[in-house]
Amino acid sequence: MKYFWLLVLLCSAQTAAYQQQSVYDFDIKHWTSADGLSSNSVRAVSQDQQGFIWLATVYGLNRFDGLQFEHFTAEQHRHLASNFVTRLLNDSNGYMWVGTKAGLSGLDPQTMTFDRYAVLSEVTAILEVRPGEVWVAADHLFRIVDGKVSRVEQIKAQVSQLEVVGDNVWVSSSEKLYRMNSDGEVTSFDLPAELMQTPVYDLYWSNNALHIAAEPGFFHLEANGEVKKCQLPDNNNTAVYKLLKDSRGNSWISAHRKLFHRHADNDWQHITGDELGSYPWFSDIFEDRQQNIWLASYSDGVYRASRGNIRRVVVPQADPVVRSVAVTPDNSLLLSGQSDLGELKADGSYQKLLDASQLGTSNIHDLYWPSADEMWLATDRGVQKLRRGQTQLQAQFPQLSKYTVRVLQPDTDGSLWLGSVTGIFHYIDGSLLPFAHNNELESRNITAIQRYNDALVFGTTRGLYQYTNSKLQRLGSGTALYNSYITALQVLPDGTVVAATLDDGIFVRLPQQQQWWQWHSNNGLPHSPVVSLIFDHASQYIWISSHKGIFRVPAAALSQLSTTGLIAQELLGPYDRQLGTVPGRCCNGAGQAKVAFWQQQYWYPTLKGVVAVKADLTDVSAQLLQPIIKQVQGSHRYVIDNQQQQLVLELDDRNLTIQYSALEFVKPTAVKFRYKLLGFDQQWHDVGNRREAVYTNLTPGRFEFLVQSRFDNEPWQQAQSASLALTVPKRFDETLLYRGLWLLLALFCLYWLLWLLRRNTLYQQQQLERLVKQRTQELENSNSKLNDLNEQLTLLTHKDSLTGLRNRRFLFEQLPKDIEHFQRNRDSMLAQGKCVALIHLDLDNFKHINDQYGNSSGDSCIQQVAGLLIRETRGSDYVVRYAGEEYVLVLRDIQTELVADFSVRLNELIGRTVFNLPDGHRSRLTCSVGYAIYPLELLGGQLISWEISLQLAEMALHHVKHAGKNGVATIEFDQQVDAFEFEDSSHIEAQVERLLSAGLAHFAMKGAHNS
Repeated sequence: MKYFWLLVLLCSAQTAAYQQQSVYDFDIKHWTSADGLSSNSVRAVSQDQQGFIWLATVYGLNRFDGLQFEHFTAEQHRHLASNFVTRLLNDSNGYMWVGTKAGLSGLDPQTMTFDRYAVLSEVTAILEVRPGEVWVAADHLFRIVDGKVSRVEQIKAQVSQLEVVGDNVWVSSSEKLYRMNSDGEVTSFDLPAELMQTPVYDLYWSNNALHIAAEPGFFHLEANGEVKKCQLPDNNNTAVYKLLKDSRGNSWISAHRKLFHRHADNDWQHITGDELGSYPWFSDIFEDRQQNIWLASYSDGVYRASRGNIRRVVVPQADPVVRSVAVTPDNSLLLSGQSDLGELKADGSYQKLLDASQLGTSNIHDLYWPSADEMWLATDRGVQKLRRGQTQLQAQFPQLSKYTVRVLQPDTDGSLWLGSVTGIFHYIDGSLLPFAHNNELESRNITAIQRYNDALVFGTTRGLYQYTNSKLQRLGSGTALYNSYITALQVLPDGTVVAATLDDGIFVRLPQQQQWWQWHSNNGLPHSPVVSLIFDHASQYIWISSHKGIFRVPAAALSQLSTTGLIAQELLGPYDRQLGTVPGRCCNGAGQAKVAFWQQQYWYPTLKGVVAVKADLTDVSAQLLQPIIKQVQGSHRYVIDNQQQQLVLELDDRNLTIQYSALEFVKPTAVKFRYKLLGFDQQWHDVGNRREAVYTNLTPGRFEFLVQSRFDNEPWQQAQSASLALTVPKRFDETLLYRGLWLLLALFCLYWLLWLLRRNTLYQQQQLERLVKQRTQELENSNSKLNDLNEQLTLLTHKDSLTGLRNRRFLFEQLPKDIEHFQRNRDSMLAQGKCVALIHLDLDNFKHINDQYGNSSGDSCIQQVAGLLIRETRGSDYVVRYAGEEYVLVLRDIQTELVADFSVRLNELIGRTVFNLPDGHRSRLTCSVGYAIYPLELLGGQLISWEISLQLAEMALHHVKHAGKNGVATIEFDQQVDAFEFEDSSHIEAQVERLLSAGLAHFAMKGAHNS
C-alpha cells in the first residue's frame, strides 16, 4: 500500500497555468525583533478565541494583533515558569497552555492571569485529547483534567511528541512509538536505529498514515508497523521540523534551511533562502482561523503567508524577467522576456518562439498581428516580422531598422500607427507615411498612441498631443503635463483622457472640459511612476500599474479630482511581497505592451514572471475590521474581555490609558482608528494607526468610550465600532457632605478672623492718630519741595500741564520718527494715496477772552478746544499744543484727498461750539487753520524735509490771519515748480513769496471766511 505522503513526494501533476495553485500565490510578511518581537527565535504559534496570535519565543510570550507585539515575561508574571517558551495550545475552552523550558503554565486570555502547574521539566508537546483533557509531553507523559495533573502510567519512558487520531493518542519516545486507545491499551512500534535517541520534532496524521518529522529526516509508519524513511521532494535527506496540510489542501514541509509547498494535484515547489531573504528554518507551521499560514523561525522571527489577490506565474522554461505581454489571435499569452519570446497556452503548456541568439539584445516593446500566422514586433531595431513556425526575424520597414519603435496601434480603418523615436508613421494601403506634423513636435520620441473617434491622441517624452481635423494641438498648457514624459495613455468611451507621466502623476481631462486635473501623491495617488493604464468595460474600472504595485479606481470617480482627492483600491502595494519571491518592483514593461487581458484576468510583466489579477475581483478587503478594546490602564490595570460592556473604576483612577486594537494580519498598516469619549469629547479624534487613547483629570460621572476602525480606502460610515461604558466614582472629598464640613470650618475660621480684626482695629486706630499728626507736618514740608520739582519736571516732559496734550518738545522728537517710518513704506503709501498731514490751528481773537473774562476762562477754553481736537482725531494721530492758543495736529497715514475736508470740518466745528466759562458765561470762538502734507508732489522729486511742510502750514495759517481770520488755507504749487527751489530751507518764506509773485504758487482758501 502506498501512502499519501509517499505519493506526494514522488509524483507530480500538470494543470492549466492560469489555474494552477502556486506558492507564489501567497502574500508574505515578515516580523523580527526590529518590529517589536521579543526574540527572533520563535518556537510555537497559536491563536486565542479573540483572534490574537500568540508567539512563543526564547525571551518570553508575545501577543500580536498584526502591528504591535505585547510581551509577557516571567519577571512580570511570577506564574510563568520561564521566559524560554517551547509550546502553545489554545484549548476548546479558550484557555492557553504554555509550555516552557522549566515546566508548564497556563494563561486565561480574558483576564491575562497565569497559572502554574506541577510539570517542572521542559515541555516538548501539548495536546488536547478531548474537551477538558490535556496531555503534556515532558520528562514524563502527563494528563491534566479540571486543573489536576497526573501521570499517564501506561507509558514510563520520557516522551517528546504527541498526536491524536480519533480515540487514539500517538506518543513518541526515544526508542519507541506508542499508540494508546480510549481504554488505556497501549501498542508499541520500534523505531529504526537512526531514529533512536534523536529528537523527534513532530507527529502528523494525514491520509490514514502517521508521519514523523525528526532530526535524521522524514519518516512514516507503514501498515505493517514498520517505520520507514522517505525522501524529501528534492531527493535529499536533512532534518525535518514540522508538517502541515492546511484547510485549502496545501501541504507544507519545514526542513533544515528548506521549505516545501505543494497544492493538491500540483508539483512540489521549493523555497530557498535567496527567495525568502533568509534561510528557512521553521520550528512551527500554524494555520489560523482566517486561513493565514504562520511560519515560526528558529532564528529569523515569524512569517505570515496568506492567499492574496495577486497570482504569480513563473514559467521554468522562460526568462523570469518579462518585459511585455500580449494576447495572440488564437487566445494564448505571449511573453516577451529580456532574452526570449514565448507563448503560454491556455492548457498550461509553454512554447518558446525565439531564444536569445535569435532575438539578440533587442527589447520587444509592442506587438501587432496583421494575420493569424504572422506577428510584427516593435523592437529596438525597428519593426521585425515573425511568421508562425519560423525563427528568423525580418525587417518589415527597412527605413526604421536603425531606430527604436515602441508603439504599434491599429486604427479602425485597418491601417496602423507606429510610434518611434523619430516620430509617428502611418502604415496604410501598403505604404509607410511619416506624420505630416513630426517637425512640429518638441520631442519625436513617441511613447503612447490612442485613437478615439476622429482624434489621434499620442504621448511623447516632452508632452501630450492631439491631432484632429488636420490640426495639431499640444495639450496641458499651463500645467506640468505640458512638458511631462508620458508613460501610458487611455481614452475612455465617454471621451475622458487619462495620461500617466513619469514624474508628475496622472492627468485627467473630463468630457466637454478643457481643464486638466492632476492626481498625485498629495491627493490620493498610491504610488508612481505609473507604467500602464487599461479600462475594464465590464466593471467600469481603470486598472493602473506602477513599478511599486497595482491599483484600480472607478472611472466615475475621476470627477472627484475637481473637488477633493481620489482614493484608489490598492491590490498590490510596494511593501507587499509574495512567498518565494524577493522584495522588489512589481510591474515593469516596455512600450505599450505592459498589460494584457487574458482568461478573465489582467496580466502584468514583472522581474520574476508575470502576475495576474482577476478582473471580477469585487472586494479587496472582505473581512470586517472589528475593533477590540483590550485594557484600561490607570493606577490599576483592567483587562477587558469580549463580552464586557461596562467598567467601574477604582476611586483614585482619574488618568486613563485605553488600549484598543483591530486584528488585521494581511494589511495591518492600512488600519485607521478614531475614538471619542462621550461625556468628555466634543468630536472624534482621528489618530491614524495609533492604538491607545489617553485621558487625564477625568471628573466623576458616567462616560462611554467609542472606537471605530476601518481600512484607509474606506469611508468612516462603513467603519465597525466597539464601546465601553466607564464609571468614574466620586471620592469622599467630592461628596456634598465633605464640602459641607469644609464650609462649616471656613465659617468658624471667618468668625474668628473677624473677632481678631475688630480687636486689633481699636489699637491700630490709636496708633494711626499719633502717626497722622506726625506725618502731616512732614508731608507739608515735602509737598512744598515736590511742587518746585514738579514745575521743573513739567518743563522736561512731553506733556502739556494745562491741556494734557503733547507739547512742542514731543513734536520735534516724534515727527522725524513718523517721517522715517513713512519713508520706509513710501512706495506702498503712495500707491494707496496716503500721506502725513500737518495742520496748524490758531484761535482767533483769543486775547479778548482773557481780557473780558479772565485768564481762568481762557485756560478753560484752551482745555475745551484740546478735548474737541482729541475727539475728532484718530488713535494713530496726535495733537500738540504748539504755543498759547496754537495747536498742531499730525495725521499719520491719511488719505491725501481727506486732509482738506478734515481741516474745514475742524474750522466749522470750533466755530459752532459754545464754550462754557467757569463764571457761568458762554462764549464762541473761531479759528484760523493752515495745513500742508508730506510728501509734497513737485517737479523733479518730492520734498523730503518735514520742516518745510511745517513751515508751509504755518505760512498758510498766517495768510488766513491776514485775510480776515476764521478760514482754512494751504499753499498749492504749479506743476512747473521744481523741488530744487526748496533745497535751502532757511529761506523758505522768501522762496514762497517769489513763487507767489511769479504766479507759480497760490493760497487755496476754504472755510467760513472763504465762503
